[in-house]
Amino acid sequence: MQQIIIVEDDQIIREELQIFLSKYGYEIKAPTEFNNIVDYILKQNADLVLLDINLPVFDGYFICREIRKTSEVPIIVVTS
Repeated sequence: MQQIIIVEDDQIIREELQIFLSKYGYEIKAPTEFNNIVDYILKQNADLVLLDINLPVFDGYFICREIRKTSEVPIIVVTS
């Protein structure tokens, strides 16, 4: 089963994406704490990251740059 990490601080958007993608058989991780989000993403070894830009601790651009230092996991920016 492919794993997707949803990095989104808006609860409604996060839950809607989680429900939608789960229906199609994806395993979803949707953290609600963002202090150590880069480490969390790297440890999960996911197949895809859906990444919001406007996040409470670090913005999505920073998170993307940090992930790219050690991982080539596909990242899709999802922002309202």
